[in-house]
Amino acid sequence: MITVDAILLGGGLGTRFAETSQNLNSDLPKQFQLLGGVPVFIHCLQSFIDMGIFRQIILTTPKLHIRTAEDQIFKYIKNPQNIKIRVIAGGERRQDSSRVALEALEETQPSPTRVLIHDACRPYISEDLSNQIKSCLYDRAYGAWVPVIPVVDTLKKVKDQQVVETVDRSLVHRVQTPQIFEFTLIRSLMERIKDLTELNFTDDASLCEYYGIPVGVFKGDVRNIKLTYDFELETLQGVLSEAKRAKTCAPASATTFTV
Repeated sequence: MITVDAILLGGGLGTRFAETSQNLNSDLPKQFQLLGGVPVFIHCLQSFIDMGIFRQIILTTPKLHIRTAEDQIFKYIKNPQNIKIRVIAGGERRQDSSRVALEALEETQPSPTRVLIHDACRPYISEDLSNQIKSCLYDRAYGAWVPVIPVVDTLKKVKDQQVVETVDRSLVHRVQTPQIFEFTLIRSLMERIKDLTELNFTDDASLCEYYGIPVGVFKGDVRNIKLTYDFELETLQGVLSEAKRAKTCAPASATTFTV
């Protein structure tokens, strides 16, 4: 039997977002900002609950905002399946937050077979992406899976403010989350680098690559936008509104993403 758990990483303070934000609640990190009247991270959390496959979900937040997260979960979340949801303090770096969340998952026995790790600031998960996630969660051909999308811009390698070469964009992809891992694999790798302060990884799959572990890919979604700057709130609002309209206009027999 395969047991799957999920982690939402929201431990950052969002300094780039704060530097560009106007007329927003500057006291709250971007994951707590309202999107369609609902905090950004709540969209992610509700999507995971609606998938109906997770035993428990761990959310990491800055320590000072744990109570805020708990209050917002109580206010906004509909959890008819009574999935276990916990909020814990994140770490200094992304990998530190992932590690403490993985440790927290072990407190519920047995430990999960597979774990999904997602950015709490990627609020939109489409039905198609959700189906891709479910498929890869149960496909153990790879110890890790990541969603990717093609690069459409021309890429230039630049050094000292001068173009060195044009990069073949067919060889590179943009990587998103959620990322999927064999629990024992990612747990052991995170423990291995625990005290290696010189190593910093911008996503969890990079850790697998660092140790030569193959990572599979599946189709991502260009609408799976990570909120980084304040103007992206408007973009994401458009994405969510369009999804809601599509659901309203769809035939009764169709299944669409619920916002």
